[in-house]
Amino acid sequence: MRIGDVTTENYKEYLKILGVKDTTNLDKMLGKSAKEMEAEFDHSFEAAERAMVASGFGQEGMLIREGDTSWKKIIPVSDEVRNKLIEVVRRQLMTNKNGMGDYRDGDEIGAVYRNYREGIPPSERLSATYTMSQIVREENQRLYNYIVAHVPGWRPGQTIPADVLKGAVSGESHLDIKA
Repeated sequence: MRIGDVTTENYKEYLKILGVKDTTNLDKMLGKSAKEMEAEFDHSFEAAERAMVASGFGQEGMLIREGDTSWKKIIPVSDEVRNKLIEVVRRQLMTNKNGMGDYRDGDEIGAVYRNYREGIPPSERLSATYTMSQIVREENQRLYNYIVAHVPGWRPGQTIPADVLKGAVSGESHLDIKA
């Protein structure tokens, strides 16, 4: 018996140490052996996803099957969510004034993702998340390119002059995604 293992056999051994001679009632109470219970356990992808969602660790449709990349595609998302993501990226740049995010930035963008996903079918959630991440990525790249074009040698972390900052956030994003 290994310390820390809780199995039927270990429990029986523990009872013997305590002086119990007959474990028949324990067998009746437990019913099935550990091997029988393991054989009945659902190891499917769908069961794993249901368990994850039920325990509050994700949304339905957000578990990725190993080797599956079919969800990596641009799909239509609403103009409202697209504009909200661009607004968040720009506001973060204005707030931080150096092209660097802080720990709260990902949470704010993640909240936009989660809120949008709640209103769409589970089968579209991975692709929608991928699409939204591309909107954020493209806007970050557009802002970076604008700043570098106006402040040669600028690197993320360095202060951005106010006039350049204002010009950067007034531009237009070009990733064409229509709902």
